[in-house]
Amino acid sequence: MSTHEILILGGHHSGINVAHYLLRHVIPKLTKLTPSTSYHVTIVTPNIEFFWNIAAPRLIVSEKLIPDEKVFLPIAKEFASYDAAQFTLVTGKATALDPEKRIVSISNGGKITYNSLVVATGSYFASPVWQLNESEDKLKSEISALRKALAAAKTVLIAGGGAIGVETAGEIGAEFPRHDTTILSGNSRLLPRLLPSNSSAAESRLKALGVKTVNDVKLSSTAKNADGTTAVTLSDGSSRIVDVFIDATGPKPNSTFLPSAWLNESGHVITDDKTLRTDKPGVYAIGDVTSYSSGSVVDAQNSVAPLGTSIGIDLAKAAGKEGLFTQKEFKPFKDTQFVPTGPSGGVGQLMGWKIPSLMVWAAKSRTYFVSMAQGAVEGGSVKKP
Repeated sequence: MSTHEILILGGHHSGINVAHYLLRHVIPKLTKLTPSTSYHVTIVTPNIEFFWNIAAPRLIVSEKLIPDEKVFLPIAKEFASYDAAQFTLVTGKATALDPEKRIVSISNGGKITYNSLVVATGSYFASPVWQLNESEDKLKSEISALRKALAAAKTVLIAGGGAIGVETAGEIGAEFPRHDTTILSGNSRLLPRLLPSNSSAAESRLKALGVKTVNDVKLSSTAKNADGTTAVTLSDGSSRIVDVFIDATGPKPNSTFLPSAWLNESGHVITDDKTLRTDKPGVYAIGDVTSYSSGSVVDAQNSVAPLGTSIGIDLAKAAGKEGLFTQKEFKPFKDTQFVPTGPSGGVGQLMGWKIPSLMVWAAKSRTYFVSMAQGAVEGGSVKKP
């Protein structure tokens, strides 16, 4: 009997749920119709725990607001119910890929040969606290150190006027109202992806919390001082020393190990924006490492079934069993973003329509969707195909 290896690189929102989808809805059907072929799924990821990074802006402020155990959840036990012969979780990171031999080199020294490949490696930020790209112990240590620094600080500077920066500024302003906190939008306004009226509202809400907004100035450089403070130089030539500097500027894709021919000019994997196939047979990509995604968790979740059916269709076709699966297509949830500005509300829009602060509070600001974290790691959104 031959074995078809489906290798998933990344154990974040996308990778974990693609594995659940394949093990629940694709592999059982294929196994029944192709008895001479077995199918096996491997996830390669540096973390043994899933991180609900949506809650990071509140998590970094105080462990009392969101306990670690609510957002760091074990991965392996959520796959224990599947046939052990069909699933393996490997701790490590992809470091190189040979597209001709279809071999991925892993940071633990191993090599894995794949038949189908799913790139779900996500993205990385200048600050490590926003995403889990190493072990969870290292991330927890970074978060703990930042919490201690914030508690002792008097001055705080946040670089980045997107959702993460604004949310972080709101949480710090609410928890530490006596701190001198400033956010650099790096643009002409905060939240440039939203309506200008939402940008103005966000700045006003932050101001009410004592947070100052500086527009049209970008970060040029930073240097850590021996006493723990940070020297910051800005694009207007000015400089300042702050007790805590938080980099909340945008992410970059985790794709440096991939062949350059697979990537666009920004380093994202070139992917069909409906089926999530690449132009390389048997290679797929999902989430914010790709060219189709806005980088949101919603995009990642809505991509799982389209990618799962793409793999199912391709494998069934190769086995001469066409018609076994129906292609689902990814549909973006455009012009939608909910941005808390502290625990009491925020700004946002839904399909381009501005929504009230109360709706942002009810949807996200109260809890940062922490109650959904367990469902995310156990594949709650893909119980049905």
